[in-house]
Amino acid sequence: MITRTFNIGMLQHIEFQHQHSGEISIIQLTDSHISADKNELFAGVDTTDTLSAVIAAVNRHENIDVVLMTGDLVHTPSVDGYEKLAELLTRLEPPVFCLPGNHDDPLLMRRLLNTGNISTANFLASGSWAIILLNTHQPGKEGGYLSEAELSRLDEALERSADKHALICLHHHPVSIHSSWMDAMRLKNSEAFFQTLDRHVNVKGVIWGHIHQEFTATRNNILLLGSPSTCIQFAPRSEEFQLDASPPAYRALSLNKNGKIQTRIYYQGC
Repeated sequence: MITRTFNIGMLQHIEFQHQHSGEISIIQLTDSHISADKNELFAGVDTTDTLSAVIAAVNRHENIDVVLMTGDLVHTPSVDGYEKLAELLTRLEPPVFCLPGNHDDPLLMRRLLNTGNISTANFLASGSWAIILLNTHQPGKEGGYLSEAELSRLDEALERSADKHALICLHHHPVSIHSSWMDAMRLKNSEAFFQTLDRHVNVKGVIWGHIHQEFTATRNNILLLGSPSTCIQFAPRSEEFQLDASPPAYRALSLNKNGKIQTRIYYQGC
């Protein structure tokens, strides 16, 4: 439940009340690639159907505090596409917070995805945790980049939440996933990103989308998590574009008050 919304500098700050005293329960959805045209498929898949099925599965969980959507929300940005996405997201019971991917239009998102239970706010706080949502979108490019303003906002958010554990969310992967074609589209200034994180001891995890597959690593005791898509998956460690047979999926995370993160991937039909 959202208790307060306000702006501080470059931060659109939302405070919410989580349902358990010991942990915050989060669902991450990513790379839904919704199309405004009901007849348009993505690699042979109806992405509206897959997202609808994932949403139904998420709503069967109990006590979810927030849903995070980490980019490539639509396949081609348009008013009709985001309005269709918004209609789907209103079926979710918890509040939904969205950040842009390379397929998105951040301005359209801000205009159309701040309604009902949906928000593009970039700084969330509850109990002992802060959740920071970043914009890595580059107009006309598939790879990601954090502008100087966005890096400053990240630094400010971490400074303001120094007394909390921090979870960082973005679309593009900041580390190699050992897949040549996908690594060509990663976060271009990941060194500056990690230099910012290294100035703060409270960062516990970084999550992203974009790669359409599971990925787990650690860096300086920070958990790094890439997540599969709500539609199609890409084959891990592939040199060129290659689909994987894995079904649509989403990630669940529990943020414990001691700073530990527990997580699980749920594949549909498995």
